[in-house]
This record gives sequence, C-alpha cells and structure tokens, in this order.
Amino acid sequence: MKPPIEIMLEVVVRDKNGRIIARRRKRAGYLNNFVRAIRCNDFYLAETLRDLGGTNRSLSAGSSFQTPTIRVGSGSTAQTPGDYKLETELGTTGASVGAVVVVGQNSQFTISGSVTLSAGGTVREVGVSCVCTYVFLFFRDVVPEVPVPTGGTCTVVYTLIFTA
Repeated sequence: MKPPIEIMLEVVVRDKNGRIIARRRKRAGYLNNFVRAIRCNDFYLAETLRDLGGTNRSLSAGSSFQTPTIRVGSGSTAQTPGDYKLETELGTTGASVGAVVVVGQNSQFTISGSVTLSAGGTVREVGVSCVCTYVFLFFRDVVPEVPVPTGGTCTVVYTLIFTA
C-alpha cells in the first residue's frame, strides 16, 4: 500500500550558460511546522509553530500562509521533524506553486524555484518556507552535495503527491 502523502524532491544545477551539470532526486520529508500549519489553516485549530529564529509563535485558528520561498544551503546535518531553519543558508528565491494535476488515484502539485548563486557554493540542503506574520520552514532535506559554479543556479522542485 502506498502512503497517502508522498513528497519527491529534485535538485537541478545549471552553469551560468544554463547547461545542466548535476541532478539529484530523492524522497523528501516534511517538518512539524508543515503538519501544524495544515491543522491551523485547514482544520481551523490554533497552533504553535517555530519561526526561522527559533521562537515559538502562537497562531490563531484559520491563519493563512503566503509567500512560499525556496531556500538552499550548505549544511549537512540530517533532517529531523523539529527543524525550523536551514543549517547554513546560501540563498533564497520566491517559489511557484503549480496547479493540481490528477493522475489515476493521485492528485499532485509542485513547489519550485531557482536560486542563483553569484559566488557559487556547495549545496547540501534545501527547503521551503512560508509567511504568516513570521517566516516558518515547512520542508528541509539534505541531498548529496552538489557544487554550484559562480553564477550558476540551483533549481529545487518539491512534488507533493496525495493518493486516494
């Protein structure tokens, strides 16, 4: 039996000319903040989430989340459900949220964005955050390290798959 929620992650690195030089794919995870945000927004329950600064923030029932952001970093510490920030952030960009696509028993959508690293760097962690007065991290994953050359981009695509 497939799990009812599956999250896939793809990280694609391009050089400054747009040529793909690396690709990483893996099953991704979600953080406690994501679960609490669903309860708060979708089930109209008050919740406490931890912001990027590590402060617990109480949110009222029905609070809405906006401004999804892709984050890339160089930290290599394994993900835990209680993570609230990237270990070592290299850059961010606004994220796009794709339309829901239904394929058989699955409904899915993507959250994606491309971060340009003007000075380059080695990406080992990626994530997604959203804003509800404060900034909260919902996803953080560690990937096999991928060097990004000066002026290169790191495209992060999370695909959330829900099985009926």
